[in-house]
Amino acid sequence: MTNPDRLTRIEKVLDYIHEHLDEPIHVLNLAEKSCWSRWQFQRVFGQATGLTVAQYIRELRLSNAAELLLSSKDRHVDIAIQCGFDSEISFSRAFKQMFNCTPGHYRQQGKRYGLRTPLQYRKPHTAQIDTPKTFTQIRLESRDDFQLHGINDWIRGPFSSAPDFIERVPRLWKQLEKQAHHIDSHTRPIGVVDTNDHPQHPDQMCYWVGYVDQPNKHFDSMQVPAQEYAVIPVHGKVVAIEQAVEWFIYQWLPDSNYLGVQGYELEIYEPNYDPDSSHSYMEYWLPIKPR
Repeated sequence: MTNPDRLTRIEKVLDYIHEHLDEPIHVLNLAEKSCWSRWQFQRVFGQATGLTVAQYIRELRLSNAAELLLSSKDRHVDIAIQCGFDSEISFSRAFKQMFNCTPGHYRQQGKRYGLRTPLQYRKPHTAQIDTPKTFTQIRLESRDDFQLHGINDWIRGPFSSAPDFIERVPRLWKQLEKQAHHIDSHTRPIGVVDTNDHPQHPDQMCYWVGYVDQPNKHFDSMQVPAQEYAVIPVHGKVVAIEQAVEWFIYQWLPDSNYLGVQGYELEIYEPNYDPDSSHSYMEYWLPIKPR
């Protein structure tokens, strides 16, 4: 059972980190604020978040820097100092390690990708007492347009007056599996939810399962446009997907600097994903835009 006092102490530490990102932050000082020893604090933080303290601070600083590269005309050195780095050299080195490109190239591309947002507490759903992580971190990604080849059906989602996705979606995945013997076994299928308005199908969404850029005569095709996404990590059984998306819509999004938009939502599953396993992992990509 989750200890409320433990969560409160971690939340206080997270608040401190978020408010002092542009200053030197030492693990020993954070441990003192949490009233744990340094070893105890690092262990509890890792269990609750899945991250080390140093990794979390570094990724947030670099994500803030990446946002400034896109939204301002500040010099790289000024952004480096503003985001808590001692020099432009150390900033550039760390930036390249995280984003696999230089700050200049990132600014030139003009797209958000790989950005981490502050961890937020997410109360575990009563039906899922084995939630592996107490805090959730949303990632921001831009994805180019791509063509999906697969099969589709009209479904009624969780916010519909008569939801039927629980029956229809698994049926589509099983059908795709039967027809995918001609696809390379290393190619992972994805799910795509078309949430655009379709007057001929009120109260319904078109759900696709298929393969990216794998044309085949047995499949239908659709074009998914370039889009910016909030990526929601989902740990656990398939029921956790609906719970995570609900938390994102009602809690994370209203307090963020982003708006949800209609478009195409993506479901990306790890290899050997098991919908009945509490150890499974997938990502739900929701289209967004800056406010």
